[in-house]
Amino acid sequence: MNAANETNQIDRRFRRRHSVRRRDDFARIFAHKCSAGSARLVVYVAPNGLQWCRLGLSVGKRVGNAVRRNRVRRRIRESFRVLKAEIPLGFDVVVVARTGADELHSELPDLLRRLIIKAVRPRTGKATGSTPRPSCPEPPG
Repeated sequence: MNAANETNQIDRRFRRRHSVRRRDDFARIFAHKCSAGSARLVVYVAPNGLQWCRLGLSVGKRVGNAVRRNRVRRRIRESFRVLKAEIPLGFDVVVVARTGADELHSELPDLLRRLIIKAVRPRTGKATGSTPRPSCPEPPG
């Protein structure tokens, strides 16, 4: 492979810098209150001020035993790695797995993409006069 092909390829690796690990980062993302959910996953997002996205995972014991929880983590991490090029840059994403998340297989990447885009997209109030939910500001840069 020559240098021109290498620069045109998207880096799809999942490196340590792509992980949200610190407790205060998780607290900041949850406090930002930009989220979208389904029956099996909830996605929270917040701007991170970086030139890349980071992923945090929360998979509780309700999902199943340790083997099932780790399988769910691996599947979500792999889906995020594959979708990295389609996700807006500069956001931290925390995925909370709900009961039944271990049953997601081929539909997981599409579901994750839809939830992240929905959580990032600015929100408006409905025509019924309800108060608009907070919108997620664009990341700096």
